[in-house]
Amino acid sequence: MEIAGGCLCGGTRYILKTAPFSLGDCHCIDCRRSCGAPCVTWGSVRRKDLVLGGREPRKVAHAGRIRSFAACCGTHLFFEESADSGTIDITIASLDDPAAFAPQKVIWLEDRLPWVVIDQSLPAFPKSSAEREAKKNKAKKLKG
Repeated sequence: MEIAGGCLCGGTRYILKTAPFSLGDCHCIDCRRSCGAPCVTWGSVRRKDLVLGGREPRKVAHAGRIRSFAACCGTHLFFEESADSGTIDITIASLDDPAAFAPQKVIWLEDRLPWVVIDQSLPAFPKSSAEREAKKNKAKKLKG
């Protein structure tokens, strides 16, 4: 399986060797500002399943994380928790054919713009679902 994607002008391209997972709409202020959109749909892949082509993306460190943009045209492409994290997030809209990768959750609703309509059928989280799980696991450890 190969899923292609890239930037607006075609200068930066990538191939995913597996389908993205953990698909979600993020409403955090950082995602909104970095993409100039009310929310961003992300999907995760294992780092080893992402193959870059064309121009190397420009990496910007912000808030302890790394965002990657096409240096040629500015398209936001990737998000990493750290340079050595096992997964990397892909902007679903940068896929050549994003139609099959609808969001499965909605995160960072505490930052949502008031005029954005949320799909009520999706699980929704005030912050990220990963952050919520980490807090839940920490609470279990404290009790046990």
